[in-house]
Amino acid sequence: MTDFLIKFRKTIILFLDIFVGYFALCLTLLIRYKGVNFDAQLSIHSLPFVVIIGIFLLNLYIFNLYSFRFNRNITEFTDSFIKSIIISFATSILVFYVFGAFFDLTPKTNLIIFTIIFGLIDFYLRILIRRYYKNKKINRKVYIINNLHNNLVDEIKKNENIGYEVISEAKIFNYEEIIKSGPDIVIIDSVQNEAFEKLYSLLKNDISVYTINMFYEENFQKIPTETINKDKIIEYVNRNKTFYVFVKRFLDFIISLVLLVLLSPLYILIAIIIKLTSRGPVLYKQTRVTINDTLFTIYKFRSMKTDAEKDGAVWTTDDKSDSRITSFGKFIRKTHLDEIPQLINIIKGDISFVGPRPERPEFTKLLNDQVQYYDLRHSVLPGLTGWAQINYRYGASVEDSKEKLKYDFYYIKNRSIFLDFLIVIKTIAMILQKH
Repeated sequence: MTDFLIKFRKTIILFLDIFVGYFALCLTLLIRYKGVNFDAQLSIHSLPFVVIIGIFLLNLYIFNLYSFRFNRNITEFTDSFIKSIIISFATSILVFYVFGAFFDLTPKTNLIIFTIIFGLIDFYLRILIRRYYKNKKINRKVYIINNLHNNLVDEIKKNENIGYEVISEAKIFNYEEIIKSGPDIVIIDSVQNEAFEKLYSLLKNDISVYTINMFYEENFQKIPTETINKDKIIEYVNRNKTFYVFVKRFLDFIISLVLLVLLSPLYILIAIIIKLTSRGPVLYKQTRVTINDTLFTIYKFRSMKTDAEKDGAVWTTDDKSDSRITSFGKFIRKTHLDEIPQLINIIKGDISFVGPRPERPEFTKLLNDQVQYYDLRHSVLPGLTGWAQINYRYGASVEDSKEKLKYDFYYIKNRSIFLDFLIVIKTIAMILQKH
């Protein structure tokens, strides 16, 4: 039973969310119509609320409420949950406003009652599940065979919520010792280092076997550069993505062109405020590195004082006390409005909506010397947002850049239109979470 609870934790929560959704609908109809013509009302509301429940589940996913690496404490969880419910409610109103004629239904009062019931029940149910797993210490026991330097043990301990417990570490493969320890999972450097027959025996004993890279990728959505095989890196970079690149470039161009037109009144307003609140040009221009180490000029609305970098390039920071930033600059940086002019860069093909962050050449030279494989991130077009940007804080040091590179490699390996779309909506959610 414990193994089932561990393996299918996300699935259990998903099905409970679906159940809560339909229960909330039924309770909403009972409250609203006092049980009169319940079957008829359920028939009328079923199709529209399939869409609504889907919207609620999607937003729970977007706000990382199915990922145990995030929302580690009750405060973060509550904040993310409330915001997901608010966005779901707002989106549902929009859906009924646009497609109300199709559904032949505009349940304003019912939607309010449904949202309250779903939010309250699902919130407390998830709290109970979190407490149950924590109190019962329901974790998968992990045996690590690792002869290389990496941070896997620290990573697992730092992310206790994902449900793993390290019970032993070893540098050599000892089949009898592993069986004696009774792990659920064995993690090894690579399959090539061990006798395949012994690994197969572990599988027959219902013990899962992972390489370090496999475990990292599945559970942390990043690829450890310390242990990755060079052949694998070449494979990631050289994957034939011709159709994907074509579709992505087409979407980048069309969407950025439309946004450029729609947001033009906002450009004018921001430009006027910048001119009124500080001295200097409206646009800030800076040299960055794009695909194949090519240099380009990136455009942003100026958020800093004109002499901000008189002493040379400085690491990007999200520090609110940064004295280089103007008062209005703090607002447009916080809301990411300073990045709107980068739509011009997207149209020109300098960057994409999604990709690794375009870095400054001063820092690229430093990082190429100090971070292994760093230059390979320039094998794809950089982006306005990216997998590393939504999974890790601002890069303010060489160590931060090493960590972000692991997420960049995950993106390079798994890049697709679906992943790009997921990154965009998670970026929007991340911005909303900060406000």
